[in-house]
Amino acid sequence: MAAMRMATEVHRRITGDRPMKAEELPSCLLDLGCGTGLATRSWLDQLQASGQPDPDQLLLVDQAAAMVERASALLAERHGAVKGVVLDAFRRDATDGLAAQLPCQGSRLLLSSYALQWSPTPLRVLQQVWAPLLRAGDWLAVAVPDATSFQILRQALVAAELPSHLLELPDPQALIGPPAQRALASQFEWVASGSFANAVPVSSALAYLRHFALIGARPRRSPYSRSQLVRLRRCLDQQLSFGVAELDYHSTWMLLRRL
Repeated sequence: MAAMRMATEVHRRITGDRPMKAEELPSCLLDLGCGTGLATRSWLDQLQASGQPDPDQLLLVDQAAAMVERASALLAERHGAVKGVVLDAFRRDATDGLAAQLPCQGSRLLLSSYALQWSPTPLRVLQQVWAPLLRAGDWLAVAVPDATSFQILRQALVAAELPSHLLELPDPQALIGPPAQRALASQFEWVASGSFANAVPVSSALAYLRHFALIGARPRRSPYSRSQLVRLRRCLDQQLSFGVAELDYHSTWMLLRRL
């Protein structure tokens, strides 16, 4: 999954694959758009696998109260200092209050997996909303599904003669290309970035659509009628029969360090 892959990349870049003392690692983990907390759990898995200590504090943020409650419950089983906050992580007036809840000592790691695609202006969010939550030396790690995703579904929509209501996902170059790097250069050191493919085997169009709903890239409500969905599933089954039957999506990620 994308969150696991991002956590692996980020851990390798931060630690350099060497043992680190507790004071060298981020002592506060801030997960924006936490969902079920998969990104945070993946980060803790990386620390545990390398014999490194957990952060002192976990702060989970999502605008969906049910997600915050679910993530907090899952993480409370393995960490004693978990706090959940319900707010819109894309609004500066909403996140300003988070600063007072962050520890004064130690460094911070801001993680966000498969959330930033919901903002029409992701670079503005990084510059104006998330950067103020970090101090010099703190880390920012982000992963999003990008515009090269879901080609099989897009082909099925064309075959079914249905309009595409898919979320407009960010172009990789718009996030990590030279213009984006220049736009963020006054606030962040660009540590690493890249893109990778994800593939989930599926047995049918129904399995494809069910997993697609879990990723965080579909409209919040289905824009299609029941008969249109039947037609879409029929065409999607045909597309899946032409080649490898999998949910095809791609992730773009970045690791930055606050200046």
